[in-house]
Amino acid sequence: MIPNQTSFIEPEADAQANAPKNFRRLEWNELVSRGDFVENEHQGLEPWEGPAGFRADAFVKPIYRRDKSRSTGAAKKPS
Repeated sequence: MIPNQTSFIEPEADAQANAPKNFRRLEWNELVSRGDFVENEHQGLEPWEGPAGFRADAFVKPIYRRDKSRSTGAAKKPS
């Protein structure tokens, strides 16, 4: 019997809840590039140093990217 693959997919809300602060998990169809991060064995993040250009769902571990929309810095006022 073939297992139902949808049972292995993490719901979007849970995926974002597990994302480290100021990072977002890549969507399944986004291309991985230098500057992205991958979880290490200690549940921390380390820079991705492998090849670029493949879809995020092709890798076993979640891949993260800095999320500029979650910036903690104060917004600059226009001069």
